[in-house]
Amino acid sequence: MRRRFGSGPPFPREDEPDSMPSRLHRIAPAAALCAVLVGVPQAALAYIGPGAGFALGGSILFGVAGVLVALGALLLWPLRTLLRWLRSRRRLGKARARRVIVLGLDGLDPGLIKEGFREGRLPHFRALKERGGFRPLATVWPAMSPVAWSGFATGTDAGKHNIFDFLQRDLRTYLPILSSTKIEGGGRVLRLGPFRLPLGKPRIELLRRSKAFWQVLGENGVKSTVLRVPITFPPEKVDGQMLSAMCVPDLRGTQGTFSFFTAGEVQGGVDGASAGVAPVSDEETIGGVRNRLERHGAGYRGRLVGPEDPDGKLMTLPVDVTVDAAAKRAVFRVDGREFVLGPEENSEWIGMTFRAGPGVKAQGIAKFRVISFDDPFGFYVTPIHIDPESPAMAISHPAHYAIALAKLQGKFATLGLAEDTWALNERVLDEQGFLDQAYQIHEERKTQFFHVLDRQRTGSISVVFDATDRIQHMFFRYLDPRHPANAGKDTEKHRHAIRDLYDRADALVGETVARLRKGDVLFVISDHGFKTFQRGVNLNTWLREHGYLFLQSDPAAGPLPVLPADFKAEPAQIDWSRTRAYVSGLGGFYLNLQGREARGIVTPEAAPALLEELAAALRPLRDPDRGCACVNAVWLAPEVYRGPYTGNAADLVIGFKPGYRTGWDAAVGRVGGRTFEDNTRSWSGDHCNDPRVVPGILFSSVPFAERQPALIDLAPTILDLFGIARPAWMTGRSFLPREGSR
Repeated sequence: MRRRFGSGPPFPREDEPDSMPSRLHRIAPAAALCAVLVGVPQAALAYIGPGAGFALGGSILFGVAGVLVALGALLLWPLRTLLRWLRSRRRLGKARARRVIVLGLDGLDPGLIKEGFREGRLPHFRALKERGGFRPLATVWPAMSPVAWSGFATGTDAGKHNIFDFLQRDLRTYLPILSSTKIEGGGRVLRLGPFRLPLGKPRIELLRRSKAFWQVLGENGVKSTVLRVPITFPPEKVDGQMLSAMCVPDLRGTQGTFSFFTAGEVQGGVDGASAGVAPVSDEETIGGVRNRLERHGAGYRGRLVGPEDPDGKLMTLPVDVTVDAAAKRAVFRVDGREFVLGPEENSEWIGMTFRAGPGVKAQGIAKFRVISFDDPFGFYVTPIHIDPESPAMAISHPAHYAIALAKLQGKFATLGLAEDTWALNERVLDEQGFLDQAYQIHEERKTQFFHVLDRQRTGSISVVFDATDRIQHMFFRYLDPRHPANAGKDTEKHRHAIRDLYDRADALVGETVARLRKGDVLFVISDHGFKTFQRGVNLNTWLREHGYLFLQSDPAAGPLPVLPADFKAEPAQIDWSRTRAYVSGLGGFYLNLQGREARGIVTPEAAPALLEELAAALRPLRDPDRGCACVNAVWLAPEVYRGPYTGNAADLVIGFKPGYRTGWDAAVGRVGGRTFEDNTRSWSGDHCNDPRVVPGILFSSVPFAERQPALIDLAPTILDLFGIARPAWMTGRSFLPREGSR
């Protein structure tokens, strides 16, 4: 199949329905804290945050707007309740279910489920299988959470919903940027004497297109609750409530920046104490900052970095700590709050307020954990989450829903990807610290889910639990004795971490089933499975070695120089005037196309032949160090996508064999010194493979007819259960038996 080129603009116009804005995103110099998101390291600098307009202007305007919205909702409540009741009665007369509950367990693998069955474990999964059914669930192209959960929501492939990867590239700069959400600061500031008051509010745009099934349900009088389903930020207006997930930023406007404080030396970079400014990332720490503690009275003092003030300067709060090393006891004082920590203990959520002037403030929450009581003393602080009791921007719909949950149940994690995978990758946290954090967040989510499950009597309820994905990413090496990531790390203490994870998932299913009522239908699903990730593949390096990509330092003629094994070149060092193809993101690579990329050189007429040439060369690609093939398949975008946004996809989609994945550097557009390298990070499992080898799971409380169900079939199936016809744009189909065939 040949792809058409040059037939129109790469992005639809803004005046077209369901279009992506044609102007490009704010330039972000490399991909730092989407590293937390996708497990790819930062390049030279972090993503530029939205600045003062994000946290400060947002908190002021959001607070005022929240009061007005709450008053309006209160006044309209009787009328809305009556209308919803009338519509629901009409709809329930045609429905096959009173409630449809989707329990999402991100990344749960059908192979490991079957292994649990063979070992006589997972009784609640087994009972659900016998009650309704169990099948592997076909995932999406590529098998990544933002793409997959967007497919779940819309019932379409990425060609129609427009999310193709964790990252997309900026067509002007070739730098990676987030694919699903765009945040821009307010910018305008009112100057009153010495004070600076932000006036603008942040502009937040969800880049997912098409329409989610919960919106279709609302149009038909069916209420929905959507809890932490990825790619729901900013929150959508639904008939019901929504708590946003993936891409909710931290208070600094990043995708998650942890802090590590030490009384010892801070290696590399510049720390705040010596420079007299807020701490900044050093070259050796990805996803966080390392800060030096200074002696302060009988203890230590450090400074915790918050958002920017209206003048663009980072605000900080002092953190004072007194340490009794013999008793292994540390007393912390942060923003007027005092708390005590012992070894291997997380604090509760600690509230903190950053102030830039009278009435100008932003509130956040974080957890603290002592890493070492021995000399040198050190402690870890999670990224500063948006405080759900006083959010700097809307993280739920209605806006007061997050506030109400926090008032009722206590503060909870709000960051899109709250489990701090990079703190473990960087060995700031150890495995036990990471597990403690992940399961505490898991318990918060369970409390929220059961609260809804016990109170919402009709409609749909969808929730996604993330621990199943994050723990497999970080502990898969324990299932693989020969994994390169095992070198120098524990291989015994947590060797049953994934087994325990699946047992906990089984217990969650049992607790959910116990809460079901007459007329309920339960689906337990995952968006993809898991495989070991042993070797990274840098196709930018391969493209250079084969004459498709050039660095600015490469000679104009003659053989290219051999690069050192530890060489790394940023996208800015690529010679785009000679480069015909490049990698950005985890799913595939792009042609440097005229009329699309800012410095494109491949003509639309030459593109089809070049794509066929590249695909033919990549299919037999072998790992010379291991003597085996690493690619299962290569697809042209139109072979796996259908829809108006197919032109935004990678031109070639790569399906790697298990054990292989796009390398850390290639994902952020770097050229490395080697095409193949061992993956030695704790992030040792992955799913960015050929989607056919990493299906998800589907358990159902009712029988289903389809023997090969797909993730995109869930949306039309849910509509079918409520007697609503599948909209024309949905690619998936209901997998339920037809009426009269049961």
